Amino acid sequence: MLITGYHGTTLDCGNNIIKEGQYHLSSSKTEWLGKGVYFYVNFSDAFEWKPKSGDEKVVLHSVIKVKDDEFLDLDSDEGAVVWNRILDYICVSENIVLDGTHEENQCAVCKMIWDSNPQIKVIAASFATAPSKAKVLIDRRKRRREFCVRDNESIRCTQIIAYRG
Repeated sequence: MLITGYHGTTLDCGNNIIKEGQYHLSSSKTEWLGKGVYFYVNFSDAFEWKPKSGDEKVVLHSVIKVKDDEFLDLDSDEGAVVWNRILDYICVSENIVLDGTHEENQCAVCKMIWDSNPQIKVIAASFATAPSKAKVLIDRRKRRREFCVRDNESIRCTQIIAYRG
């Protein structure tokens, strides 16, 4: 399976990624899909990414190569089964408590997915592009698709395709 991914980053980081031939895994406890390298499916989402400072930014294009069983799509029926299995385990465990922020809890669940499925190298999911203003079950906000890659060996053919200073 080949996946095209777009990664927004600063110009300095982008040049380092090209020079070193690999990305650095993000490791914050608020990463939505756990520790890894984050890509958007759509170029426009990566282009809209904003650095924390006023740094110049670039969009990198990479091709990710994985086997079918190394990819987990949380939007799929199979992904829902894996997600619910982890949540069920958390609910019956006396040692696991999800009492952090939404982002921290999301990251913790994804970490458990990664830990319990070592063959997985990529997890994908869709997320709302803006914070919710209402607590409702049906959420019609615009969504964007992201994926997280755990293994730099799966990332190929990285190049800078857009610069925006």
